[in-house]
Amino acid sequence: MTPRYQALASQLTARFGGSLVLVPGTTGELTYEVAASDLLSVALALRDEQEFRFEVLIDVCGVDYLSYGQAEWDTSEATSTGFSRAAERPVIVAAADERFDARRFAVVYHLLSVSNNY
Repeated sequence: MTPRYQALASQLTARFGGSLVLVPGTTGELTYEVAASDLLSVALALRDEQEFRFEVLIDVCGVDYLSYGQAEWDTSEATSTGFSRAAERPVIVAAADERFDARRFAVVYHLLSVSNNY
């Protein structure tokens, strides 16, 4: 992580404390988890407060982690062309008494600060 992003991470920790949990990454971007109950207040602060000014929502997407970590997620064998990662998946219909991990689903927000170039 660059010194500039380390400084931003420090600002975020100072401002939000335990409301944001840093997720280790390998892309050089900052990734955080926030509880649904804190999302609105954190999002408004990230948009409105001068030191952050994340005024652009680039993308919103959903993630289903039901089969995360299983073999089809392994892309070390993938080729650079074609559909080598395609998989035949069984249809999953939950039994009435079946429980899934409470963190099965996630929403990902990609934010941009044009003002601060983050």
